[in-house]
Amino acid sequence: MPLTTSFRLIAIYAEAEIRSRARKYVADCAGTALALEPTQPWFLVKTSTDAERDRLTGDEGLLKEFKAVFRAYECSEEIVQVLTFTFQSQETVERDYAGNWQWALT
Repeated sequence: MPLTTSFRLIAIYAEAEIRSRARKYVADCAGTALALEPTQPWFLVKTSTDAERDRLTGDEGLLKEFKAVFRAYECSEEIVQVLTFTFQSQETVERDYAGNWQWALT
């Protein structure tokens, strides 16, 4: 199976686990893949409030848990090292970007 295809499959499975692990810290949050290319894998974790976002952003243990999910699916270490996780809140998007998530993420 080509690297891109296998990473995309891993990412699809990992989304649910990322969401589950983040919800241990913030009950109402969502996790989704924004870019599924193995050279620039990017995931978004959405929260309702800035305080929730800040709780997740500042937790190095959570980032290690996220990366462990990919390692458990036998994702290459090369890809694991370039995984990017963005944490953003609906509160910030509403206040600073007129509710437009696309603007907030560019």
